[in-house]
Amino acid sequence: MTALPIRDSNNKLLFIVFIFITSRYYQDREEIIKGKEYIDNHWQEEFDIDKLAGIVHMSRYHYTRLFKQHAGMTPYNYYQEVKIGKLKEKLCDTDLSITQVFEECGVDYNGNLAKKFKEKLGMTPSQYRTMMTQK
Repeated sequence: MTALPIRDSNNKLLFIVFIFITSRYYQDREEIIKGKEYIDNHWQEEFDIDKLAGIVHMSRYHYTRLFKQHAGMTPYNYYQEVKIGKLKEKLCDTDLSITQVFEECGVDYNGNLAKKFKEKLGMTPSQYRTMMTQK
């Protein structure tokens, strides 16, 4: 919370504004920040919780629990979110087929992520492409 005095041109106090900032901080959890950065930089690789947990020197179970507590989702769910974001970006490139888009993102078009894409966005990748390229 921050309090800011608002004064007029004569320096007379008019009122005080209180600002409440509600943001989800990771309570200075360096492990969460490092994990997200690692996923953001290695999204094309296959997800490996053991490698991720090793980077922050924790067991996979403890790190997954801590990540979910502070980030609101598991590390794997975060990884999927990043992948879906990259798919959305690449689907706007009409020079690539949808299968090629998935391949460039290191994912099989007939795999689980295509289903997750539809669950998350309410449309298939081809429907998403059509919607985005009609604008």
